[in-house]
Amino acid sequence: MSVSGKSEQRELERKRTRLRSGKLVSLDGQFLTECHFQDLAKGGARIRIIGQCDIPERFWLFDDQYCGALITHIVWRKNLDIGVRFAPDSTVAPLSESVLHALSGKYYSLG
Repeated sequence: MSVSGKSEQRELERKRTRLRSGKLVSLDGQFLTECHFQDLAKGGARIRIIGQCDIPERFWLFDDQYCGALITHIVWRKNLDIGVRFAPDSTVAPLSESVLHALSGKYYSLG
């Protein structure tokens, strides 16, 4: 069952993650909040954000383990949990190396 109570819609097998962290970043490179990956699949993920904040429908999802980011599109939301689909978009400029480097730090700061 999915979060919405409907039957499972996922085409690809998901993999539970453990203590895997990440960060949400706006498409223009502004830090939004931190998150933890709950499940991960080839085409998307279920994440839990750290605290309430406004999250746009599309954003970069930075993976602390791999120090890389993918554009995501929100599929569903429930409280602090968000289901996202990876949605590459060649019209959006990639995050710069300096932003990726800053995001990879243990304590995030672009200062």
